[in-house]
Amino acid sequence: MENSRSDRRKNLLALLALMLSLAALQSPLWRPAAPPRSLTARAGGSIDVEYDGKLEKAVIFRRGLATLSAGGPGKLVIHAHTPGKTSLLIQFKGGASKVYDVVVLPG
Repeated sequence: MENSRSDRRKNLLALLALMLSLAALQSPLWRPAAPPRSLTARAGGSIDVEYDGKLEKAVIFRRGLATLSAGGPGKLVIHAHTPGKTSLLIQFKGGASKVYDVVVLPG
């Protein structure tokens, strides 16, 4: 009798551990990052990028190719200068971020 009670407890603990493991795998920490979105503009042109949330920081990595300015609430403007490829990183308060591949084509 005591063995079957002990076995039930072990099985219940194993089931609980499995359920907790499955719940942990649903966490955003375990999901792969979203692939970068792609934006394209011609040299001399611009691209509007809209976002939701409270902006903490936005960075263009190769400033010779493009520059960044505020376009109003919830909007950034990428000004394309020279053909090539760069990245835009937008970080929000609270830790979320978005990454964009920015391609500047010849004008």
